[in-house]
Amino acid sequence: MYIGDIAGIFLLCAVIMLPLGYFLRAWLPPTRQWLRHLLFSPRYLKSEGIWQRKGPTPSDSEHDQKD
Repeated sequence: MYIGDIAGIFLLCAVIMLPLGYFLRAWLPPTRQWLRHLLFSPRYLKSEGIWQRKGPTPSDSEHDQKD
């Protein structure tokens, strides 16, 4: 592959991707926000708080490991 081929591929990609990115810059952020709201919304989560233990946990001696 010659250096001219590499430069041609690079220029072709630049000619395609730069205008495409320019035209999509106004369209992508609202779409990304909409997808994030649709897929990752916390509508199925309930805020129950954090469960904390009041004191030490009771241990059952029959289930403890014996050395």
